Amino acid sequence: MTTIFDHLRSDDGEHVGYLEITEDDQFIPYDLLRERRGEPMDLDEAEAVLDAIGLRMLAEDWLLTTPGEESVRVRIQEVTREAVTVAPTLDGGSIHVAKTVDLTATLRLSLPTDRLQPLPR
Repeated sequence: MTTIFDHLRSDDGEHVGYLEITEDDQFIPYDLLRERRGEPMDLDEAEAVLDAIGLRMLAEDWLLTTPGEESVRVRIQEVTREAVTVAPTLDGGSIHVAKTVDLTATLRLSLPTDRLQPLPR
């Protein structure tokens, strides 16, 4: 039986991820998108990993893979325990992008998802 619980940041009580307890009493950190963020470790280490990640993912652009295998630049609008809502954003490149992207559209994806990837730096 898998035991996963919310991790709240100690300084402000903000929900910043999840911790899974392993059979040998180690902890695996998962971010808000339910992506694994390390190997099994001590509780203090796992909490520190999630605290360091925090909510910064909400301020970054992401790449969403569409059903047609195209990548669209998006920003996270909301994250719940079950889903993430994203909306298209301008990529700062061509002015033509603004004419082809509906910036008012949003898409809700169930978590975990393999359709959302960090933007390459």
